[in-house]
Amino acid sequence: MQNNLEVVDSIGMRFVLTYSGALPPNGSPAEKHAIRRALLPQLRKQWDIEPILGALRENGVAGAPAPIEAIAARFTKGGFRFVPLVLRQFDLVCYLDMTLLRNEAPGAIIQPGGDIDNRLKTLFDSLSVPPNMNQMAGLAPAGDENPFYCLLEDDSLVTGFQIKTERLLEIPRNPNDVRLSMAITVRPTRVLINNLGFLGGWL
Repeated sequence: MQNNLEVVDSIGMRFVLTYSGALPPNGSPAEKHAIRRALLPQLRKQWDIEPILGALRENGVAGAPAPIEAIAARFTKGGFRFVPLVLRQFDLVCYLDMTLLRNEAPGAIIQPGGDIDNRLKTLFDSLSVPPNMNQMAGLAPAGDENPFYCLLEDDSLVTGFQIKTERLLEIPRNPNDVRLSMAITVRPTRVLINNLGFLGGWL
């Protein structure tokens, strides 16, 4: 039986992001941006195949002045023009269902030192638009990073998450390497004409 929260968070635009690489505790701005860059092609593909996002990119939604260029202009920082998918402007939030493979035994999610908590902090910061230009010091967008797609306007738009850990059987290049799968559900907090398209299902 599903509880009410599980039912609510199963309704919406759903897709999966995967990541393989370093996920350090308390990551530096450069380490967080490396994760952002690794996820960018998958988010670009989601914008390519999802009709509501295509409408935002081409024509706005129902005549609303919110095409992708306007969104990118709002989130321009240090030469990067960020385009988050989960936006307050459209009353959107998201829920994450994650499986984390790491070079440790399953479990030990809560332990002295807060390794998982600190890794999740790195991850959530990486899913979001950087909060200030200082986070972008020394970084410049590549030719295919304009606009720069990311998941969240900021991590306060995550309504909840669950995480399962498993042992990574591959030999990692460094101790912080992980494989991560994130099933993401994006949904409106209230249904409006400009966010109806976010009530879809699996593509």
